[in-house]
Amino acid sequence: MVKTLRNQKGITLIELLAVIVIIGIVAAIAVPAIGKTIENSKTSADNASVSLIKESAIRYALDGSGTFNGNTFTITIKALADAGYLNAVPTFQKLGYNDNTVVTVTKSDNGSVAATLPTLTTP
Repeated sequence: MVKTLRNQKGITLIELLAVIVIIGIVAAIAVPAIGKTIENSKTSADNASVSLIKESAIRYALDGSGTFNGNTFTITIKALADAGYLNAVPTFQKLGYNDNTVVTVTKSDNGSVAATLPTLTTP
């Protein structure tokens, strides 16, 4: 006769394999989602830096630090940092702007002022 054991403790190989398969499925779903979140955060950070640069260029122009040529004024990002309107030249994660990028400030006839950066094509 075969004696049955009571209170067996431990896990079987099948149970262990089932847990590993479940962990693999969860990882396969989570890794791409995390990667997309990281890319979105880089884009958001770059967009925030662009907004800050535009605002700094407008302040620089309106403070009288620069001279408008007709209705436009241009300045580089590095010049804004050197003049103290930016703490430092931002590092862009996805966009290709650098310290020599020119910001154009335009004054319209009604007195409103806007700044633009060149349009970049992203890969």
